[in-house]
Amino acid sequence: MIVQEVDLFRRIPSHVIDEIASLAEEMQPAAGTVLFREGDFAEKLYVLVGGRVDLTVGAERTITFPVEREQSVFGWSALVEPRRYTATATCAGDTTVLCIDGDRLMRVFAKHPQEGLIVMQRLAGLIAQRLQASYRALTGR
Repeated sequence: MIVQEVDLFRRIPSHVIDEIASLAEEMQPAAGTVLFREGDFAEKLYVLVGGRVDLTVGAERTITFPVEREQSVFGWSALVEPRRYTATATCAGDTTVLCIDGDRLMRVFAKHPQEGLIVMQRLAGLIAQRLQASYRALTGR
């Protein structure tokens, strides 16, 4: 997968995309692998390349949100305070993901603030969508 295909990074200048792509590591975790747990310190941002990841929230009343669309971003907590994952991410089958170190990505954004602002605005929109999906799951609407 090319990083520039990811919605979060679309139309970002190629020299910045190249820096971001240099941070991306491809992983192929097996089914059942837990990528991160709710409450853990958030180090990595993830992009789904193939397969499915289930995001599970809550201990007593569990809600699961499947991540199935290629290029979907999850683990966004690596870019926002308090840097704690808000869900547990478990590979539902054989999966391929890109992972990007959050600190290193934020350094790229500090070096290229205009592009960093664009990405963070898109990320805010993604977080809002996930929040709305959570409300719908909780209320049944």
